[in-house]
Amino acid sequence: MKILHIGKYYYPYSGGMESVVKDICEGLNEKGHSVTVLCSNDKASYSEEKINGVNVIRLPRFGTVFGQCINPSLASKLLSIVGEMDLVHVHCPNPLGEMAALLIPKHIPIVATYHSDVVRQKLLLNAYTPWFKKFLNRVERIYVPTENHITFSKFLPGYRVKCEVVPFGIRETYLEANKKNLEFATKYRREVGPYALFVGRLVAYKGIPVLLKAAKELNQSIIIVGDGPDKKALMNRAKELGVSDKVHFLGKVLDDDEFVGLYHGCEMLVLPSITPNENFGVVQLEAMACGKPVVTTNLKSGVPVVGLKGKTCLIVEPCNSSQLASSMTMIFENKELKNKLGNAGKKRFKEQYTWSKMITTQIKSYKRVSEMKSIIYKHSSKDAA
Repeated sequence: MKILHIGKYYYPYSGGMESVVKDICEGLNEKGHSVTVLCSNDKASYSEEKINGVNVIRLPRFGTVFGQCINPSLASKLLSIVGEMDLVHVHCPNPLGEMAALLIPKHIPIVATYHSDVVRQKLLLNAYTPWFKKFLNRVERIYVPTENHITFSKFLPGYRVKCEVVPFGIRETYLEANKKNLEFATKYRREVGPYALFVGRLVAYKGIPVLLKAAKELNQSIIIVGDGPDKKALMNRAKELGVSDKVHFLGKVLDDDEFVGLYHGCEMLVLPSITPNENFGVVQLEAMACGKPVVTTNLKSGVPVVGLKGKTCLIVEPCNSSQLASSMTMIFENKELKNKLGNAGKKRFKEQYTWSKMITTQIKSYKRVSEMKSIIYKHSSKDAA
């Protein structure tokens, strides 16, 4: 098949949605499909390149409004290439991309992966809603990574019949323990002692201030991996709380062995997010693949159902630093509990969240959608005649 993916950005731009899009596109390519990505550049210039077999077209970006990339050439470029495609896959939310998709000829099937609702841009939502409903009416299938994405969505309950759960998956091979990454694991444990790990962008919805407050009640260390606009403020906050000696900000970790070693060396992953902007948390899968327990929050999103409460993870209420510290302490001080949660998490990962399972499920659905669209289009053409 010739498949077009429409996303906001694409690798090497980093983000949860971009990570998922990259894994899907490369997986489809490895299975013999021709894959093109149409997305925004992060500057006002056009480019085309091939990355690991995937054709990537980046459109000039002339600023952003409410987080939406402004790409004036999106509609014209889409229409110039869509005629060659067998199927178009849109990643939401992406208002400009969804509106442009309404111009796609009716005989070409459109599917969408629903990563999350529009959460922050309330002013945009009123103008966006009518267009988005038209888009949802047009698409053949809506893929969600968990049932919670339907339950807590402002839009999807009315489109449940179109929804299909396709859990996100990651390649587990690079997370396997080896001599090099275990050397990093040993290094960090020697330097800071037993530690909890946070991985992610340093932005408000990640709830890192809650984690810093929880650190006051802990005897062990926390390592924070990632960068973002809040880094300086968070480091200052750690000083104010008197926890700088046990909270270590590493910034981005670009070395793969070091990154994986941090997972293998930790006691647990902590994901203390405080809003549904955290809609899944792929880092949970990385921890589970490494056999590590997760402590996360009870959000109205997919986050709390990635694992199984009390079996692979511990779940606390958002913004509750005491609950967070208590759950972390339970794992720090109870090796049997840590191993039980970690082993169960690894088993769940292998059963539900592998990259190969995600790609196989996705391709099967594409084929069903394409076959059904072809049948419907042929019947409608006969009726019109």
